[in-house]
Amino acid sequence: MTWKDELMHFTDAQVILFVADTERSAAFYRRFGFQETFRTSQDTPVKIELELGGFSIGLATPEPAAAAHGVVPVTAGHRACITLWTDDVEAAYAMALEAGATDHTPPHPFLDGTLRIAFVIDPDEHPVQLVQRVSA
Repeated sequence: MTWKDELMHFTDAQVILFVADTERSAAFYRRFGFQETFRTSQDTPVKIELELGGFSIGLATPEPAAAAHGVVPVTAGHRACITLWTDDVEAAYAMALEAGATDHTPPHPFLDGTLRIAFVIDPDEHPVQLVQRVSA
């Protein structure tokens, strides 16, 4: 039997964001409730992994990825977007700004008012979308 004959099973998916400072980025995402699950070293980590509700992100500096794996990370602009659902988008937006994000789009109704959303930009220029379901 070959891999073509059976269904492969994958687990523990993760998005890796390339960042300038893993400690600063980890502190930002901890404010949303992410918990650290792994780091490469205690002194100067080149990667920190965090988890929230089964979703995992890795925060990695680009130079080691390039040197070790031949990956050419894009390090500027909106390279990925993290979406976080919340029960209070206004409070989450204010907290994100206090934690070091910059404003992109303040809270506003979306999809005929069924959602309220806001966008902030994290310390490494990744958009973070904050979303709240609105009760009918």
